[in-house]
Amino acid sequence: MDGLLIDSERIIMQACIQAAKDVGIIYTQAEFVELIGRSSPDASRIMAEQLNGVENLSKVGEGVERILGARNHVFPLKSGVVELLQYYQSNNVICGVASSSPITHIQHRLSHIGILDYFSSITSGQEVANGKPNPDIYLLAIDRLGVSVEECIAFEDSEPGAQAAITAGLKVVVVPDLKQPSDFVKENSFRVVESLADYLTELSIQ
Repeated sequence: MDGLLIDSERIIMQACIQAAKDVGIIYTQAEFVELIGRSSPDASRIMAEQLNGVENLSKVGEGVERILGARNHVFPLKSGVVELLQYYQSNNVICGVASSSPITHIQHRLSHIGILDYFSSITSGQEVANGKPNPDIYLLAIDRLGVSVEECIAFEDSEPGAQAAITAGLKVVVVPDLKQPSDFVKENSFRVVESLADYLTELSIQ
């Protein structure tokens, strides 16, 4: 979801940097990128290490919540999202969300931008023991859709997410957001494209 369907990662990153600055801590884009695609517990653990302790994490977290709360945690759509979802809907292709974000965030963010109803199922990182880059979330999402791995394709923007999908045996389309994929992900992906709009153009040509 974040960074692929909605343009949230940059906004959240800027909120983290500003919230840290407000309490006298320098926090960088390079540090934030390490959190992308991780489950909430893993992201919190990594960020606590980056900020030198849970006390600083709590202070920064409060600041981030204040900054994002001012915009009601609503983020804009990424390019090509609605068009791709409409294309799949018109061709009777079922879609699901497999996001590391909490279930309440997924439902809130997707409903507020009007695309929640395109998805037959939602799977959150809260529902699996091991977050991305482990494949657990994708295996659960596939099971809920009632299809085989061979019938599925995954769309990912993050390194941990792409690794999770690859490990699950899925074809993966990578749409990089804040960080370009590693050589491993590039070599094991079905496609690497600039946007979902670009991928839809490929589908339309075929």
